[in-house]
Amino acid sequence: MRRADLFDKDKFEGTTPQGEIDYWARLAANAATPEDRATIEHNRQQLAEYAEHFRRNYFVSCWNMAPDEDVAMWERYTSGPESVVIRSRYSTLVKQFHHGVTNVGQVTYIDYNASALPGVNMLYRITHKRHFFKNEQEVRAVVCAECPAEVKEQLILPYMMPNGCGYAPKVNVVELVEAVILHPDATPDFATSVAAFCAKHGILGPVPSAMTSKPVF
Repeated sequence: MRRADLFDKDKFEGTTPQGEIDYWARLAANAATPEDRATIEHNRQQLAEYAEHFRRNYFVSCWNMAPDEDVAMWERYTSGPESVVIRSRYSTLVKQFHHGVTNVGQVTYIDYNASALPGVNMLYRITHKRHFFKNEQEVRAVVCAECPAEVKEQLILPYMMPNGCGYAPKVNVVELVEAVILHPDATPDFATSVAAFCAKHGILGPVPSAMTSKPVF
């Protein structure tokens, strides 16, 4: 699971929508007294500081909740033919994580320029994305490393990567992976290599992409 502030596909991950900032500005402008306005502005500033801090403490596993392969997803999230897709189920994914520190659910897509978040819960910032990404149909598992010390000692620190950029809890890979799908342009050598890896680790062997069929005239 990668730290949220390190995602290079979307720099807005975990940040505050402009629509949310405008909402707070309207609250401040319509405050009944100068004291109320100062309180609102203070609260907004605190939320901004919390958001920046929490963004460095969210670790995310991203999945595409779609019944079929998608050309755009292959192009966006793989670097070439030596790639695979892992297929699983939502119910199986949920079972892999400790519910005390992990939230699993569908991402909500909004217009960041116009929409506010549904509340002040920090989790909303990492479970909402800009509507430009709605074709991803994303489900994500989110772990927050900002938690009570006892929880952190037991459930966070033992699984943190040495460089702090990732979180790797124990999962049952054999149970999680329902299928390994080869890239549409995967070579026979790569397919053989993946098959050997799957066999070694007790995972079902790879299957060809549904997009490998040839056109017919």
